[in-house]
Amino acid sequence: MAPQSMSITDHAALAEAPDSLSAPTLDMHRALTSLAEKVGALDALNQRHETCTDPELKLVLAHQRDSTRLHMAMLLEWVRRRDPKLDQEMKAVLFKAGPIAAQFHYE
Repeated sequence: MAPQSMSITDHAALAEAPDSLSAPTLDMHRALTSLAEKVGALDALNQRHETCTDPELKLVLAHQRDSTRLHMAMLLEWVRRRDPKLDQEMKAVLFKAGPIAAQFHYE
């Protein structure tokens, strides 16, 4: 099966020419782009849910928002598994008690 080429919109946000990048780098770009899109969608869905006045629509929007959270988590996990440095940072920072910045030493 021949590899699919990236569309114009896929590589428009690339910092480098797509033909100079490896398949894993292009896949990472796809994942990070999708993750960024999901973050924006979550923000919009939170706002829509908060301001919605129809109870039934509010439930539909909540479901859509929750599905977006799941997709974000799946994308983040895919990225974490393929980026050892990010994996280290996430293991050091995530799921800790107490103030977030307190675990770091800022001068």
